[in-house]
Amino acid sequence: MTFFKSIKTGSLKGAYALHGEEEFVKESALKSLTSSLDEATRDLNLQVLEKAEADDIISACETLPFFGERRVVVCKTLPADSDARKLTSYLPGIPDYTLLIFFIRGKANEKLGIVKALKAENRLVDFAPFRDYEAAKWVYQQGKRLNVTITEAAAKHIVSLAGTDIATLNNELTKAADYVGRGNELTREAISACVTRSLEVRIFDMQDYLLSGKAQDGIRAYRQMLSDGESTFGIAGFMEKCFRSMLTARTYIDQGLNRERVLRLTGDKYPQKKAYEAALRYSRAEIIKNMRNFANIAYLKIAEQQPDTLTLENALIECMPKRR
Repeated sequence: MTFFKSIKTGSLKGAYALHGEEEFVKESALKSLTSSLDEATRDLNLQVLEKAEADDIISACETLPFFGERRVVVCKTLPADSDARKLTSYLPGIPDYTLLIFFIRGKANEKLGIVKALKAENRLVDFAPFRDYEAAKWVYQQGKRLNVTITEAAAKHIVSLAGTDIATLNNELTKAADYVGRGNELTREAISACVTRSLEVRIFDMQDYLLSGKAQDGIRAYRQMLSDGESTFGIAGFMEKCFRSMLTARTYIDQGLNRERVLRLTGDKYPQKKAYEAALRYSRAEIIKNMRNFANIAYLKIAEQQPDTLTLENALIECMPKRR
């Protein structure tokens, strides 16, 4: 948010690296930044480099703006080795009229020297995944921009169905706004009617059935996901990830840590909370066994030892907590 505010005030100077898993917001930041250049000379004062060769980057940064006060250089790769060392030395001397942006897909390797240098100067901007309340706030504000009446409760409901990925939320919210018509209220009923529930949400629902001993409901939810086009790879991979999170929580629980301390260490997002509650139902050995079962499904599919849909169904039934 500080970075967005700095774009509006035009106070950005020097070099920055934009990284993190929230790609939609990161793209929005870059778009806002490049749009801040004067439209008449934007193409002349914006240079995008696909490769991170030090000499090319330095040459681009040293080029004077054309009929403008500044230019923006965007590099879509982090430099390495000698190029990284040369650029790290150059960064403090970037001309005031140049703004250099390293635009990185996903997370940057913070062990790299140039990344460390940018981080030390508070120039490493992390676009981390939104928390539930942050995503709901974004939905509420975006709903206003789309000219629909939306309550905070309705915004939270959209997040509960679609998850916290902003690109997905943007698509679902726009679809919902078109459904009710601009200028009208986006009700809970309308949201439920047109917002697609994310795979994550659907798997958590299935998992809730299995954890509570409702095998038929859990398998029915699983089969419905397959009918809707979800892949066994996707479902199995997510279940492995769930049990991996449970293992982390179980490790802390076995160390005697309470819920508050465990969530402080693992994160207090919805998935971490679900992992903690589920971990209470299993022993460490049971969690590891289930985690391996779901991880093995990919191998069984490749080896064609048996149909993957049946393999996953058996793994889901087997992962139900044993009564103690």
